Amino acid sequence: MRFTDKLKKSKKRSRLAYIVAFLAVVYFLMTCIKGIYFWTDGSSFSLAESINSGIKWLLAKTWIFPISNLWEVIPAIPFEGRDILSFYKVIIPPVVVFGICALFITDYRALRSKFYELKAEIEKELALREMRKDAGLDTLSESASIDVVISNATNNDPAWHNTGWGKVVIGIAIAAVIAGIGLK
Repeated sequence: MRFTDKLKKSKKRSRLAYIVAFLAVVYFLMTCIKGIYFWTDGSSFSLAESINSGIKWLLAKTWIFPISNLWEVIPAIPFEGRDILSFYKVIIPPVVVFGICALFITDYRALRSKFYELKAEIEKELALREMRKDAGLDTLSESASIDVVISNATNNDPAWHNTGWGKVVIGIAIAAVIAGIGLK
């Protein structure tokens, strides 16, 4: 599968995962609110009474057709009692769903960052090729083991021995050799 196709599929899955994760968080919050409502119901502590009245107000405001059915069906987190299984039975499903959604989201983010890395490398390589072309260097094909070959035909810089100082250095070297041999 091509990388871009995989990125597109991953993007669709990630968007769906965001929606499902949002619904899982809403479900978890509703179970917490319902559990806190039952936990604070009938308490004589003033803070618990105010929390209970706030939750009653929230339930009254959200008692609309589809949400009212959810309030009736969704289980409450049992904060009181010793039955730990019923506590985890309510908490585990949204946590697992949220974890799976997080995996889809991180997969897309990792692919997206890899895509931008590859895109930056390709843009850098294209810029380098343009710089090489401007400098008179030709690139080899991908099957070659050497990255750059210098083309003498397009290289405008003369060799060092064709420059003025190169001729002087060659002349001095020849004179030094002749003096060393002893020719007069």
